[in-house]
Amino acid sequence: MPGYHFLRVLLFVSATVVQETNAIDQTFALCAEQRGMIRCKNGLKIKIVSANYGRTDDQVCPGGKTDTLTCQSKSSEIKVKWNCNGYTICHLNATSKHFGDPCANVSKYLEITYRCVKNINNEINDKSIVVFNAHISKHLTLHLSTPVNVVYDKVFCNYGNAYNPHSGIFTAPSAGLYIFTWSSVVAPKKVFDSEILLNGKRKGLGNCNNENGSWYENCANTVPLVLNEGDKVNIRTIAANYLHGQWSSFKGWKV
Repeated sequence: MPGYHFLRVLLFVSATVVQETNAIDQTFALCAEQRGMIRCKNGLKIKIVSANYGRTDDQVCPGGKTDTLTCQSKSSEIKVKWNCNGYTICHLNATSKHFGDPCANVSKYLEITYRCVKNINNEINDKSIVVFNAHISKHLTLHLSTPVNVVYDKVFCNYGNAYNPHSGIFTAPSAGLYIFTWSSVVAPKKVFDSEILLNGKRKGLGNCNNENGSWYENCANTVPLVLNEGDKVNIRTIAANYLHGQWSSFKGWKV
């Protein structure tokens, strides 16, 4: 692609790179430690097609060690998508501090393929993006010794439609590594001890005991899980009598 080859030359002489386009599937690269920006014109929005921080080509940013061509940061694509998708302008910084260091001592770069679209809401339902963020809408009063599945009934986002706000259960749409986190706000003299379940089996614990407290307590827990397609994940109480509405949430995403 002519625009892509021109960009390669530009990268070697400029510390900050800007690319503007309305064309389809443009490729943009930033050498390590460079800052840059992509922009869509005429009211169109950015949709990231792919992104990688690492090295898969010895001709892009050729300075330094370039003999490793299978270097890929597993987190770079999802981070770039969430930073850029739906915006007219997206600022980027190609650093290992942001994306991690997938190959030590190798010269790395950030390479992005993107397009400009009219309606990002129609485009964002990319099957590669799986993420949900849900919270409970009302305070829950519970029986301390009766375990129950917690239903986080209000959804902020649910890309991939893998979380069910009626049952509180996340069902993995594909195999891979997922990160889950749940936060619990508990009133004074109350308790909310909980567990995260994978197919009904405990995979992590969360303690939020505020029985001796005089003000609200906020507790958070994070658990990584390697899932197979169809696996089910949810939060269940162990010993709990209260959970504060609006502020208590359950989130998860595929890495």
